[in-house]
Amino acid sequence: MNNPATTAPQINTGVKGLHKALIAQQEALMDRLGTVQSADEADALVREMHEINFRVMICGSLLFKQTSAQIDTEVGSVIAATSDLESAIATANKITAVIKAVSKFLGLVDKVLDKIKLV
Repeated sequence: MNNPATTAPQINTGVKGLHKALIAQQEALMDRLGTVQSADEADALVREMHEINFRVMICGSLLFKQTSAQIDTEVGSVIAATSDLESAIATANKITAVIKAVSKFLGLVDKVLDKIKLV
C-alpha cells in the first residue's frame, strides 16, 4: 500500500517564490494606486494589475511542475528583478514609466512561465 505522504506531489519552491514575487508586485501596484492624480492614471495601473494577476494565476497553476536547473536559474533571475520593478513602481514620476517597467518585467516572467509549461 502506498503511503500518501510519500506520493503526494511537492510544491516547486522556485515556482512558489515566483508566485510570491508576482503577488508582491500586485501589492506594489495597489500601493501606487493610492497616489494617482487622475482617473486615466488609475485605469492604467488597474490594467497593469490585471496583467500581473493573470501571471499570478498561471504561476499558481504551475506550482507542482518540476523544472530543470536552467529554468530554476531563470526563475531566480526573474525573482531578483522584482526589486527593480518595485522601485520603479514606487518612484516613477509618470505612469508611462511604471507601465514600461511592468511590461519589461512581464516579458521576463512570460518567458519563464512558457518554459515551465513545456517541461
